[in-house]
Amino acid sequence: RTRTMESLNERLSALAGEQDQTVRVDGYRVIAREVVRECARDEKDAMGTTKAELETFVEHCISEHVPLAISREIITDMSKQLPSLESDVHKTIADVILGRIQPRLVSFEEQVRALREDLATRYAREEHWTRAAEVLAGIDLDSGVRTLSNAFKLRKCVEIAELYAEGGDLVQADLFISRARLLRASGEADASLDYQYNSCWATVLDRKGRFMDASDRYYALAGYDPSTLESQTAQKHSLVDVLTLAVACAVIAPTGPQRLRMLQTLYKDERCAQLSVFAFLEKVYLERLLRVEEVLAFERFLKPHHLAVDGDSLSALQRAVVEHNLVSMSNVYNNIGFDELGELLGVSDIQAEKMVAKMISEDRLSGRIDQVDRFVYFDSDAPTIEEEWDKQVVEVSLTLNGIVETLTAKQNETSSDNV
Repeated sequence: RTRTMESLNERLSALAGEQDQTVRVDGYRVIAREVVRECARDEKDAMGTTKAELETFVEHCISEHVPLAISREIITDMSKQLPSLESDVHKTIADVILGRIQPRLVSFEEQVRALREDLATRYAREEHWTRAAEVLAGIDLDSGVRTLSNAFKLRKCVEIAELYAEGGDLVQADLFISRARLLRASGEADASLDYQYNSCWATVLDRKGRFMDASDRYYALAGYDPSTLESQTAQKHSLVDVLTLAVACAVIAPTGPQRLRMLQTLYKDERCAQLSVFAFLEKVYLERLLRVEEVLAFERFLKPHHLAVDGDSLSALQRAVVEHNLVSMSNVYNNIGFDELGELLGVSDIQAEKMVAKMISEDRLSGRIDQVDRFVYFDSDAPTIEEEWDKQVVEVSLTLNGIVETLTAKQNETSSDNV
């Protein structure tokens, strides 16, 4: 190596005493390029002396011996070179710079932001999602030195939440999307950023198993006008994608009135009629029994976590199908033994009994259990969820008619008085 640590120190000392600022800046730039080039050349080694020279150079540049304006300029120049380097070299140099700058972070916030954004992009490209999120989360969004817009903070919180969600850290993802929700209230988000926020929120809800809420959020994404979105945002999820996800989450959500309303909304949406999952959606909405081959065909539209087995040895899809078929069977049978019920549902008799008991206790199924004879008796006289929903619609319609008739009568009385 032609350049030694001693010669580097000598050159830095000489530049520190240089009175001509242009010469000084040019000198630092030359050394910066040499140091980065040496790091790239020694990428296959532990870098040893080269890394030590890098640390010495960065330490000198950010010291009080160098004017802050020059320090920022040199660090910015070095940062711009990193994305074009090999991954390991990029990470090593960025880590060294970030580590040395930490004590004077307040003076280099803009440079640190750029370094962290580029480094996070590198990790994300390699699908190291959690590490990318941690790097990006290191940006100080609440600094009192720089004034950051709420839109910028919102974008970063959403990006961090997306990365944590991809990495499976749902606690941190929920934390940052909750923070984004507060920033969104400022009203500074444009359509693309608002779409990105809702998309991330839907993903977090989906990954946390809150399928009913996730379905509602995915369906909301279908209401955005693509012409108002940035091309990259619009291409991330097509209309078919978000509607399919809305259907998938509604199908695997727990049975109940809220699920029925969502299924009804999707079933009556003309856009859903063009989806590959519409036939399955129709059978679920009409409470028809689902066959094994139909369920297997539907699986290909689901995400891996929808098919992951939980503590009860069932996946979210399997549990939803069992609950759905149980409701469908309650419309056909007056009573049935748990052995036969488990066989029809494709689960053990113990699992069948537990699911029936849970659904009855949550008022999602009308009936009673005879644990002695191991039978379940369905209440055939009780209205179905759909009948209950229709009854509520009729009641609301009658109430509205009454209001209209009252207003009409008052209007007629007013007209008569005027005459």
